[in-house]
Amino acid sequence: MAIDYPGFGLSDPLPGSPTFDKLAEVTGKAIAALGIGDYAIYMFDFGAPVGFRIALKHDQRVRAIITQNGNAYTDGFGPALTPLSQWWADKAAGQANIDQFVTLTGTRMQWQAGARDPEYIDPEHATADQMVLDLPGRADYMQALLWDYQNNPPRYPDWQAWLRARQPELLAIWGKNDPFFVAAGANAYQADVPNAEVVLLDTGHYAIEEEADQIATCTSTAMRKAFA
Repeated sequence: MAIDYPGFGLSDPLPGSPTFDKLAEVTGKAIAALGIGDYAIYMFDFGAPVGFRIALKHDQRVRAIITQNGNAYTDGFGPALTPLSQWWADKAAGQANIDQFVTLTGTRMQWQAGARDPEYIDPEHATADQMVLDLPGRADYMQALLWDYQNNPPRYPDWQAWLRARQPELLAIWGKNDPFFVAAGANAYQADVPNAEVVLLDTGHYAIEEEADQIATCTSTAMRKAFA
């Protein structure tokens, strides 16, 4: 089951300025409303800061973490995040780069980032994403979340402490050529969950585009272990 975050897909945006705290609160309430008991979390990109916030609240209910280029360690920061960190340091100076990030060119770049064969990434994915971003107020909404992302790294120690204490079944399956969240971010999980399985794939940020079968196979194995 995949739950839309507010303001993503066909879901309406949150009122006011969005934050990862708010996304996690709404998503956690959706899980409760659906009556879901024990479960696994599949995390990707923005899903990691949402998922870990929920995991800390739901604790023992989270039986497995599947993280696909979903970062929780400063080791995982790649060169493509430099414009974001520069923007956080000086918003006015960095604004032009962030404005470009939410255009079709920027959206297409994200889909192709680190891909083994970028020409085979379906261009309709970027087009569909951009249709949402081009709705009134949505580009600003996304930029607000990108701005709030700087509040995630200070939470990393809490998420890592939860992993050490909880020791969930953990699969870190990563597009190793991702310029946003580099492979070191996948390997870092083993520092807190020594039995974590780390799988590095010859692809990029949207690893599932080129390695869907391998990701599905590894995820299925991890789920069987978690719910055996």
